[in-house]
Amino acid sequence: MKGALKLDFMELDRIHFYVKDANRTKDLLIRQLGLKSLGEQINEQTIEYLVGNTYLLFVISAPLNSASPVAEYLQRHPSGVKDISFRVANLDQIARRVNQMGIEIVATSPDGVKLPWLKIRGWGDVDHTISQSPPVPALAQSTIDRADRIIGIDHLVLNVGVGELAPATIWYQNLFDFRVQQTFDIQTQMSGLTSKALISACGKIRFNINEPSSGNSQIQDFIDRNHGVGIQHIALQTNDIFLTIDRMRQQQLAFLEIDPIYYSQLQIRARTVQTSALTTTEWHQLQNLQILADWSESNSEAVLLQIFTQPIFESPTFFFEIIERRNRAKGFGQGNFQALFEAIEQNLAA
Repeated sequence: MKGALKLDFMELDRIHFYVKDANRTKDLLIRQLGLKSLGEQINEQTIEYLVGNTYLLFVISAPLNSASPVAEYLQRHPSGVKDISFRVANLDQIARRVNQMGIEIVATSPDGVKLPWLKIRGWGDVDHTISQSPPVPALAQSTIDRADRIIGIDHLVLNVGVGELAPATIWYQNLFDFRVQQTFDIQTQMSGLTSKALISACGKIRFNINEPSSGNSQIQDFIDRNHGVGIQHIALQTNDIFLTIDRMRQQQLAFLEIDPIYYSQLQIRARTVQTSALTTTEWHQLQNLQILADWSESNSEAVLLQIFTQPIFESPTFFFEIIERRNRAKGFGQGNFQALFEAIEQNLAA
């Protein structure tokens, strides 16, 4: 907002899923993604599991009866992300913006708690819980647990309806100081989308927003199947995507199939640059493991490596991405974005 103080500290706190089958979701996150069970809580209405590791936290809630708020959500939507939570250093600053923008406050913390929080209605039926928390020093590279395949959340993607991209982008800019990092206009023989890649002022949160640019777009298909706006996917960061994906495939995690033409074109493009970011063995592994690779023409050493799971819930809406950024690769590759869009279309048509 014009003249407002910038949010110098903002981090992701947790991602809260509302699902029909909590045990199945927990098993997928632990067995196939390599995360850990961190606890559980059961009351008369809802069962809740905590899953994650040092770097991220997922909450999985499922209804035990029709009185559960999770059941009410699942009457309107398939299983998916209900709440994306953030930590900020100054909650009062956010609260003032919430009031100025007329945003609905869903709940607030009781008086006297050490770290206050508030829950607001985000764009569509996605909530945001925002808690006050002092900045936490980043983990030194030497402290990263190599046993963990996943070391954080790289970005999240929100799908919105036709005409909502511009107002949704402004909404997140005004509330959280997000800025537009990239804009994409993806077209295939079947359909298309327009996308804004947002990043927080402190650079720790990447939040992308997609809008369909045709009536038969797979973004519109998501909106139809999800019965409204929602989170399409979450990108999980890894330091070794080849080892990570090899292990996940051994655990029978299913990924989107990529057209072999993509790899033929990638080889042609690779011949025009001299890069040491990938070893000869890794170049051979790309197609075998179905991993996408992209780089900028100005810096071929900064390579973006990505792969996308099949949808994980009962409706083909939400999926995970696994991503590695070599040599501080920034943004999102146009070629990978195009390949993802085409792979999702092929999967929906199958």
